[in-house]
Amino acid sequence: MPEDEIPLTGGAQTPGLVRVGATVRRPAHARSDVVQALLRHLEAAGFDGAPRALGYDERGREVLEFVEGEVPAGPPYALSDARLLSAARLIRRFHDATVSSPLCRGQEVVCHGDLGAHNTVFRGEQAVALIDWDAGLTPGRRTVDFAHAVRCFADLTEDAVPVAEQARRTRLMCAAYPGTTPRLVVDELTARFHRARDQHATAGRVGGAEVFDRLLAWVQAHSAAIAGEPGSAGDR
Repeated sequence: MPEDEIPLTGGAQTPGLVRVGATVRRPAHARSDVVQALLRHLEAAGFDGAPRALGYDERGREVLEFVEGEVPAGPPYALSDARLLSAARLIRRFHDATVSSPLCRGQEVVCHGDLGAHNTVFRGEQAVALIDWDAGLTPGRRTVDFAHAVRCFADLTEDAVPVAEQARRTRLMCAAYPGTTPRLVVDELTARFHRARDQHATAGRVGGAEVFDRLLAWVQAHSAAIAGEPGSAGDR
């Protein structure tokens, strides 16, 4: 007798995502084979911070290990310092484990594409797994992936969180990922917001372009504070 399927509905979940026993089943998509290949590589490389890839079931759904723990609700997430440090170290280990993967295709690492508290499983203060690998898995640079992660984990651009606290959290995460700095994070986010704004504008999506215009205005106002540069007025 088949095990019961339990819909996974917390947060912005993929339609059709269910738990079956100790596994997660999700509808296959165009890049499912790539996801499965990377997760198998990570397991072989000794990286234990991702679900194990378990192939496909009789209905053609992708099968992954279910990782027990908590996925924080937000934003803002208001994570503890211990959780921020643990997450940054887990991301660094993930990136390091991808360097030897053929999926790098000559790039620095394989990027997850949507790192953040919403895609991280915690047990207590420890980040134990990165999940939801289908959003933007691609070869790329560490800074691209990490900057997006900092934005999400450190609640950057969130009006409910004081800029000085956002800056402190950014410094904390960068300190736990050697080779990164708050200035690199700010510069990458600025470039990301410009790209997204231009894509929306080119496609005629006025509302989307306006969202990124507001984010770019936020960066212009607060980039020096987030980067920790002298004379910045980021203590409000």
